[in-house]
Amino acid sequence: MISNEVRPYLVKVCTALNSHNVDFLVVGGAAVNHYGYIRGSGISNYKEELKVDLDFWYNPTIENYHKILDALDELNVDTNDLKNLIFDKQKTFLKIPHKDFHTDFLPVMNGLDSYRESRAKAESLDLDGVILRILSYDDLIINKRAVNRKTDQSDIDELDKIRRKKSRGRSI
Repeated sequence: MISNEVRPYLVKVCTALNSHNVDFLVVGGAAVNHYGYIRGSGISNYKEELKVDLDFWYNPTIENYHKILDALDELNVDTNDLKNLIFDKQKTFLKIPHKDFHTDFLPVMNGLDSYRESRAKAESLDLDGVILRILSYDDLIINKRAVNRKTDQSDIDELDKIRRKKSRGRSI
């Protein structure tokens, strides 16, 4: 379940990423939404005009990085400086402001060893005709524990409550 607030932005970005064959996973708050806990991204606390913050873990290859840049071009992002950036598969984090939302592209995720392994466990979702892959529940929790901010701790608690409630509902 992706919230109505996040949905149009996620569809817009994932449409562009898919059209350029970017290898990515939806992570962060949108993944938390998918697993049932709807919360604001908190980005508007930093910039009022921003409504949503979207996080993506991308397969950290130079080819995939260039595909991301092509998708960002399609989203009317000026990528000239990014095209001259020296790519590092461990350090090339992209923080991209858009008119009323923000995207982060992460080459690594705390607590998770391998993009390929996590991708194999990811869930597929058809969101308004756009296919996307979302970090698995277990990998999301591992990452949240590794990052361990207050928001991450709250996400873990709320997702655990939702999972226990669903589990009780099945056993009745």
